[in-house]
Amino acid sequence: MFEGLRDSIGFSLASIANRLTGEPRRPGASRVANPIRTLAGVAITPDTAVTIATVWACLRYLSQTVAVLPWHVKKDGKKGPEIQSSHGVDYLLWKRPSKEWSSFQFRETLTHWALRWGNGYAEIEPDQAMRPFAMWPIHPERVTVCRAIEPAVDGYGTRIDVGDLYYEIDTRGTTQGPSTILAAANMFHIRGFGEGPVGVNVIAYAGQSLGWARAAQLFGASFFGNGMNPAGVVVNKKPLKIDGLKRQKAEFEQLYKGPNNANRTAFLDNDADWKPLGFNARDSQLIDVHQYLVEEICRWFGVPPHKVQHLLRATFTNIESQGIEVVVDSISPWVKRFEDEAEYKLFGQNRQKLYTKIDMRGLMRGDMAARVAYYKDMVGIGAYSPNRVLELEDENTIGADGDIHVMQSQNVTLERIADGTASAAAAPGASAPADPADPDSDDAPPEPEIGEDEETQARLGRQLYAIEQLMGEPANV
Repeated sequence: MFEGLRDSIGFSLASIANRLTGEPRRPGASRVANPIRTLAGVAITPDTAVTIATVWACLRYLSQTVAVLPWHVKKDGKKGPEIQSSHGVDYLLWKRPSKEWSSFQFRETLTHWALRWGNGYAEIEPDQAMRPFAMWPIHPERVTVCRAIEPAVDGYGTRIDVGDLYYEIDTRGTTQGPSTILAAANMFHIRGFGEGPVGVNVIAYAGQSLGWARAAQLFGASFFGNGMNPAGVVVNKKPLKIDGLKRQKAEFEQLYKGPNNANRTAFLDNDADWKPLGFNARDSQLIDVHQYLVEEICRWFGVPPHKVQHLLRATFTNIESQGIEVVVDSISPWVKRFEDEAEYKLFGQNRQKLYTKIDMRGLMRGDMAARVAYYKDMVGIGAYSPNRVLELEDENTIGADGDIHVMQSQNVTLERIADGTASAAAAPGASAPADPADPDSDDAPPEPEIGEDEETQARLGRQLYAIEQLMGEPANV
């Protein structure tokens, strides 16, 4: 038995070692080469990609939506989750991660870094008790994710064992010293989409699509900047000298080049002739290409077109459902990344049942009529109190009386109906419940017939009487 246990442990350790050593020392994420200059003839980098309007809109929507949501440290109490506003981590997450970064700026920056480079980084600065004191964002181009091949210690004294991830921070431009090493415990790392410890660079994978969009953008700008209408060539029937050709070209461009000079009549001398080439923006489908590329780019970032102001096919009949779908499909994954990383890196070993929660309920609100109907139903079944409704609408509460939960008195359990202990409350327009009937009354339960079990007949009678009281009218036997 002991030999089998020993072999099992040895096999497990060997598997772990193979897993750790089989991965390269500097684990990468991309399996596609980024040629930078695409087939469309333009260069695409995480910086040049932002010059495309749709990319800018996708980055702005996702990063700012994640950044604006309330983020708190919570702990389950007797009445549900309770915000731990006095906890130091709660201040870092919701107020100020550091003296130079607000909570909104911190999350906005890390999210759009993760969208462009695949990873967002921030150094966790501990205090003397090794508790999180501040978080400082670090540009992804300065960070290299590594796996330790020998034991080491980072700048804060955190041990890095063999096989552990750590981060090399390039200090060029700030100091002339060697790279700074940070253990994984001291790096707040938001990974984008990927399958390993490093998120993939979306811009590299989407390079050809973005290059197409960038080329169409430049083509449209140059078309209106250099276009002459009518577009074509000037044919001189009489030869001109070089100086004459230069003067003719300069005069022609001065008079007819540029968007302000389009569609002007051309006057030619020297027995010259104008031959249009028949090329225009409609024939090149310039507008159609731009509209298609908006949807193409939105697919890469997981953003619905209507969230980047592309309303070409919007019907507005289901816009509320679409708003909820984008929260579930686009925002929730990024929210979950922040929550998971904070819970693992910011609470240490003694978690004390603490966790972080980003509240997305504000994004899932419907219109006023839908919210009123929802609150009415929740109050009617006793789930919400009036104060709870006011809190959800960011209104002041009405005091202790608003904490009382109420519900309709007609709601009774089936067990109470069965055993006859339920009594119906008088409803508007309904008759009041009758007093217990005497044996001679028509409303009294029927007497058991001869030969039938008296206990069964009595229970049946109580059930029929309870139903009669609830319905407000005599029950037919």
